[in-house]
Amino acid sequence: AEKVEVELVAEGGEGPDSPSQGKKDLLDTCDDLAYRSIGLGFAFLTIGIISGAVWANEAWGSYWSWDPKETWALITWLFYAVYLHGRIYKDWTPKKTAAVSASGFVIVWICYVGVNLFGVGLHSYGFFSK
Repeated sequence: AEKVEVELVAEGGEGPDSPSQGKKDLLDTCDDLAYRSIGLGFAFLTIGIISGAVWANEAWGSYWSWDPKETWALITWLFYAVYLHGRIYKDWTPKKTAAVSASGFVIVWICYVGVNLFGVGLHSYGFFSK
């Protein structure tokens, strides 16, 4: 006699092999990859801000001067600190973390490109202001 296994299908007609389950697995994998990448990037950003402050103190005698680049680096750091806090302690949904991380990507571009091209200060190259 052969043994017959019966799979119980979750409410809504979605079993473990359904296309929507595969999509959920893919989204969960992408969310986990984004979380790990942001965690690693946050660590490097922290090291960069601290080492930049130490170097600035040696070069100019001040750890922090509220230059636009420094300020936007701090805003970026705070933004991703909120992301990590929400992800770890507030149990944000993958949809919410995706929206927050996409917004953070825009902030990174403002810090990296916007301040360099349009801003003033020690870290600005002012390509559009000349």
